[in-house]
Order: sequence, then C-alpha cells, then structure tokens
Amino acid sequence: MIEKQLTFKDDAWIKIKSGVAKLNRAVGTTLGPNGKTVILEDAHGRPHVTKDGITVAESITLSDPIENLAMNTVRQASKKTALRAGDGTTSSIVLSNAIISLTNRSEIANIHRFKNGMYDAKEYVVKALKKMSKKLSKTDLLAVASISANNDKKIGKLISEAYEKVGKDGVVAVEESYNEQSYVTIKEGTKIDRGWASHHLVTDINKREFVAQSPLIFVCSSEIQSAQQILPILQYCAENSKSIIIVADTSDEFLATMILNNNKGRFKACVVKPAGIGYKRDELLQDLASMTGSRLFSEAQGSDFGQITPEYLGSADKVVVSEGETVLFVEPKDQKIISELKQHLEEKIADEKEADNEWHLRDRLSKLTGGVATVHVGASTEVEMKEKIDRVDDAISATRAAMKMGVVPGGGTALLHIGRGIKSYVEQEKHQDWDDSYKKGWYCLCASTPSLLTTILSNTDMKEKAFEVVTKQVGAGDFKKGYNAVTNEVVDMFKEKILDPTAVTINVVENAVSVSCELITTDCVITNVRA
Repeated sequence: MIEKQLTFKDDAWIKIKSGVAKLNRAVGTTLGPNGKTVILEDAHGRPHVTKDGITVAESITLSDPIENLAMNTVRQASKKTALRAGDGTTSSIVLSNAIISLTNRSEIANIHRFKNGMYDAKEYVVKALKKMSKKLSKTDLLAVASISANNDKKIGKLISEAYEKVGKDGVVAVEESYNEQSYVTIKEGTKIDRGWASHHLVTDINKREFVAQSPLIFVCSSEIQSAQQILPILQYCAENSKSIIIVADTSDEFLATMILNNNKGRFKACVVKPAGIGYKRDELLQDLASMTGSRLFSEAQGSDFGQITPEYLGSADKVVVSEGETVLFVEPKDQKIISELKQHLEEKIADEKEADNEWHLRDRLSKLTGGVATVHVGASTEVEMKEKIDRVDDAISATRAAMKMGVVPGGGTALLHIGRGIKSYVEQEKHQDWDDSYKKGWYCLCASTPSLLTTILSNTDMKEKAFEVVTKQVGAGDFKKGYNAVTNEVVDMFKEKILDPTAVTINVVENAVSVSCELITTDCVITNVRA
C-alpha cells in the first residue's frame, strides 16, 4: 500500500498558491498579440514551439506533489473552458491565479460565505457580459478569427472564408497541407454533437482523437449490451480490415470489449453516444443513416439483433472523433433521399404549427446542408507546422463560439469595466447588511477582473508604472474603450474590431471562479510519499 503524506491549512495553502502561480507564469506569457512563444521538449527530446496556452499547460509537471495537484486542478478547469466554448484556456488560468493570489484566507471569518459571495458575483458578471454582447457581423468574423490566431490576418481570412462557405452550423476542421501553402477545401459531410465514449479509444494520443480513413458506420437506436449481439458486423470488419464507427448507447462491458479489441484486434472501433433525447434522438440517427448509406437498427421498428447482417453498415470517406464532437466527411449515398428530406424539413420550419420544434428542425437541416470545410495548414518545417496548427485550432474554436453567442470588447476590456460595476453594486445602501465574508467574495472577483488586461500589458514589456496608467485610462472610459496592444493606444474596441467571443469570456469566468473556490476551501491535501 502506498504511504500518504498529509498537509494541512496554511502549509497546504502556500503550496497551492505557488503551484497555480507557476502554471500562470508559464501560460500567461502567451496571452495577447505580444505574447511570447514557449519551447516544449516532448518525451523523445524533440522541440515544439507554441503560443497555445493549453499545449503549454499540458506539458507541465511540477516536482512538488502539492504544487502539482493544484496546478493540475486549474489545468483541468481550463480544459473545460476549451471543451465548452472552444477557447479561453489561457484566460481561465490567468483569472484563476488572480483570484487565488488575491485571497487572504487568514482575513476571512467564514470561508463558505466568502465562496457564496464569489459565486453570486460570478452571476452578476455573466449577466453583464450577456447584456454587453453584440451579434457578429461579417467583418467581425474576420477580426475574431485573426485575433484568436495571434493577429495572423492570413489565417483569419482562411477561417473566415471557411465559415462563410459552410455557415455558422457547418463544420470547420484543420489538417496539414502537403506543401507550404495554406488553403481551404469544402467537402460534403455532417457532424454528431457527441465525441468518443472513452479516451482509451483514441488513435492520436496527442490530439486525443480517433481518426479513420474510409470507415464503416453502424447506426443503432437500441442499447448494445455485448459484442455477441453485433458479432456478424464485427467479424465483417475484421475480415476486411475496416475501421468502424458505432453510433449507439452501449454497456460498459461492450465498451471494454472495443477498447481491448483496439489494443489487440485486426480493426479499430470507436463508440459514439447518440445526440438528443426521445424522438429527436431517433430523427437525428435516421438522418445520419441516410447521409452514410446505412440502415438504422431500431428494435422499436422491428430490427432484431438475432438477424443482424453487414447490410446495416454504411460508410464515410473519413471520420474524426474528438472529445466533444464527431466530424464525418461523407458524400450522401442517395442524393434524392437527402434532397427530399431537406425539402420536408424546410416545409416544416415554414409551418407555424412547428414553431416550438423549430430549433430541432433547423439543427437537423444544418447537419444535412452545412458541409465540412478543411483549413489545410502549410509550413516550411515541422516545428512551424505544429505551432501554426495550434493557432488555427484556437482560431476555429473561438470563431465558432463567437458566431453562436456574439462578441464583447476584447483584450480583457469587458471584465475590467464589469469589475467597476461590481464595486458600485456592492456599495449600494441596500447591501449594507451583507456580512463581511460575503462582501469579500464579491470584492475578490472585482479585484481579479483587470488581470487579463494587466497580463497583456506585461507581455508588451511595458514598465509597471506605465501599464497602471493605461489601466486607469481604460477603466475611466465607457465599456467600449480598451487597450490596443499592437498600436499602444486606448481605442473603441468595437470600431477597431478587437473582440472576444461572449461564450468564451463567460466560460472563462465560470470555470475560474469554480476551480478557485474549490482550492480556496481546501484545508487538507493528501499526496503519495515520493521515494
């Protein structure tokens, strides 16, 4: 049995703050247009140059076990930000560090009331961000894509072009180019709003993706309990050395069998849980079956596991399954069926009686019509290629988030201005009866809101006194005023197109507050004793 080391109260808290601060120092240097690159050494001693915050964070392991646990906790929260909104990992780490570093636990009488105050302040910030948000225009689309690619307008233009072609509900993917040129291609395809059922199924460990060329597709609305139920299909895959994507609810036993098969078998399999619930789930599965040329297996419609054959299988040109979604590059096998289905959905959307169901109908239509755009990234060297792909990935994710929920002033401006509002709100006469610990929770988040702007300023190598002046200048104006780190001017951020996706900023705040409060209320850390 492994011996454990117990660390309590202030001793633990000092190490927690130190671990988060070290993560912030490494990741924070990449933030903003003047952010610096970081050189990572992989397991084989090869270099990887990047400005991608989560790539930097993933590479870090600290020697002190408590510092490492704290760092890991914040890193996992920042990854949730990327998973939900597609970007914002660096900002999430910077804000988390600001909250934790500004918290003096010895001055807080009731830590749980402090936590309650922080959570209520978070709700105030989220409401303010939604109120501040504006819809994305065509020129905003290019700006968001460029900023998220570290102000690379060429990459921004490619991503903007890709989304203009496939629409806001379409899919944009990234691949390496076969030459030094970067370009966009459009193919027919669709997506499932669910990813792999287990990370043990992935074929690309670095990207955490299952990638398959010309895989077979099995779409099933019934739960698969064991491999024996679909044995004829699995045998067909093995005999023909074909990968398979199984879109179905499955038991843990079946999932474990597929993981074991991937490690030892003659073919690769990936399990993807279906999206949606009830009849909407069944309709999405039927649409997917129509796109891939497969037959939907449904016991409710008379299908029988005892009579299953390879005739139920469809196919795709390529499938990429990540943690959050599945992208299928597939040309519909029967264009007539798809055309009729599109027409049927358009008619139902136009029917006022279907108003309550409109979102679902539009979601189905988008998956049939959106297509898949691929940004092919070209570079001179492998090191440059990796760095460029990191930036393109970030930019695609941020652009997608902006198209869904709109944008707010970028460069940390939105949170800085909302922070001023928090202070005024707390000091209102009607809140005079709030207890001290609860107020301190509000004030702590308020004091943390300038951290994104100050980190961007510090990355410009500006002297500390100078960026204190800039912070005051920005805070003194209306909420549109912010700092342009490229021109070193205080400008109207909307006019200058320096924008952040609203969804990303909201997720940054929510995840930073959540993980910070968990660490702040920690009084004991239990670690393994190192040899």
